[in-house]
Amino acid sequence: MSTRETGIPLDSFSFRPESETYLARYDEAETSASMAVVATVAAVLDTDPTEMDQLYYSIDAEALDELLAGSTAADGDVRVEFTFEGHAVAVTDTEVIAARASDADNGH
Repeated sequence: MSTRETGIPLDSFSFRPESETYLARYDEAETSASMAVVATVAAVLDTDPTEMDQLYYSIDAEALDELLAGSTAADGDVRVEFTFEGHAVAVTDTEVIAARASDADNGH
């Protein structure tokens, strides 16, 4: 499933083989951090977001959105890390990085 099929806008989505991570960029004026996380992980898993666990099982989505929406360059780099759907996720006010799950995490 592409990020377009989720209905959640991302500016870009790519796989970085050197670090085995996926990188998505989003416009914070158009997409909240929590929705960018959902879109990114759905694209990584190639699944519909409605088929995944709810994000709130992993992190308080409202708090994540408020923290990152309120961050500014003067605050320095604000980065929140957590696990969602078996993937290590790091999110800033413009990027979502999802680490590729190990085969053990995928049940292989």
